Amino acid sequence: MTIARERKTLLSFNENRLTCLFLNIVCVTVFLVGGIKAAHGAEHAPVFSYGEGSYELIIFSDYFCPPCQKIHKEFSETIPGLIDSGGVKVTFVDLPIYKLTPLYAKYFLYALNASPGFKEALKARNFLYDKAYRIGAVTAEHLERDMKDAGIPFTPYDVRPSLDKYDTMIKRYRAYSTPTFVFIYSPKDIRTYSGSEPIIKGMKEFLKALEKQP
Repeated sequence: MTIARERKTLLSFNENRLTCLFLNIVCVTVFLVGGIKAAHGAEHAPVFSYGEGSYELIIFSDYFCPPCQKIHKEFSETIPGLIDSGGVKVTFVDLPIYKLTPLYAKYFLYALNASPGFKEALKARNFLYDKAYRIGAVTAEHLERDMKDAGIPFTPYDVRPSLDKYDTMIKRYRAYSTPTFVFIYSPKDIRTYSGSEPIIKGMKEFLKALEKQP
């Protein structure tokens, strides 16, 4: 799935037109492991972080993208394992290609703003992928109701400053399709894979490199 045609609209932020806002921007959520609480940058721009190390994995995906759903399921244990084992910083980027994705991406940020812990973050993400797969919520009211029923807290905040930072990441890695995985071995060794099969291959190579770490 590509968004090349919408590339020029990615910087359009209009709080009074919420639907358009999230259709034309990228909601990226950054996690770092180790029980570190959310860090707040200028103008309350949260960075949700899990993982520290010389290696980094950045995942660009869309909840409603079938290949993304496949990859999410494929690595449902691998990603948490990477975070738990240490040595890797994992970043999730919600790239809104489908109509309902902006809504889900926003509430993922809200959930992380309320509970930035590692387990809570994964619970919220898994919940949203499951909802997207079943088209289980199509309005904010539906999503809020179901999140409350699932015990997933959320705290709204002005996400625009965060989105400004996230858009910088999109441009830096030129990630305009989903799923896209960026494996950073070093500042000079950055490998990008798009599509299920290339990503699976890239993950195998990444895991082998991590095994060789001292």
